Amino acid sequence: MDGTAGQNALRRIARNGNARPLGLFIASIDPATTEIAADAGFDFAMIDAEHAPQDRLTVLGHVRAAEARGIVPLARILDSSNHMIQSMLDVGVKGVVVPKVESGAEAERIVAATRYAPAGKRGMCPACHDGRYTVVDFKNRMARRNSEVLAIPIIETVKGVENIEEIVAVDGMDIIHFGPGDLSADMGIDLNTELDKLQDAWVRVRDASHAAGKAVLVPSGMGFEGGDALSLPMELMILHSTLTSMVGDMRKI
Repeated sequence: MDGTAGQNALRRIARNGNARPLGLFIASIDPATTEIAADAGFDFAMIDAEHAPQDRLTVLGHVRAAEARGIVPLARILDSSNHMIQSMLDVGVKGVVVPKVESGAEAERIVAATRYAPAGKRGMCPACHDGRYTVVDFKNRMARRNSEVLAIPIIETVKGVENIEEIVAVDGMDIIHFGPGDLSADMGIDLNTELDKLQDAWVRVRDASHAAGKAVLVPSGMGFEGGDALSLPMELMILHSTLTSMVGDMRKI
């Protein structure tokens, strides 16, 4: 393939024509962190509803902050169930980041869950933030949502890597997220000291994705070359690291 699908997906999350969009995981339930991420220049916010204590209400707050500041809100969800996907899309995220996707069949089901009929099986209801609480023009808005929504699988298990070719072959999955953390655990290696042992898996995921015309999202600063979009860790981890460093410097004074 020529890469059109992946590049179009990246354009939907890029700000100011950025060639390689940059995202930040959002763990805090306070939407001020999404506002700050937007003002700092990030292209997209990945609201973490997998590990952080985010629910639909707090995600909605982040979505509203993202819309006000012009940054694209995505949600990393707890599981790939249809009702989980629908609930996050209804509160207004522009795409779902789905953990531990391991097969083409699962990828197809996830894509179907993000689309309204006849393209998919997403339940329809205008009485929500994404539906603008009105039936006016709802049919056209459903068609637009189908064409714009992002279904992003995280490849973070050995089985997911082994089946990457069938996963990237699924239409509608145009951005693939490489997840070294859980992958290292699944492989039984230490992420901090044996990062090099993930390189073969990374190259396979990257090359298969690019061959299928898909873009690849990869964590920044870990030595994985050739990613099309970059993500930084949770903002609370960055806050912890920054404050720890500041306190250490101040103790020296």
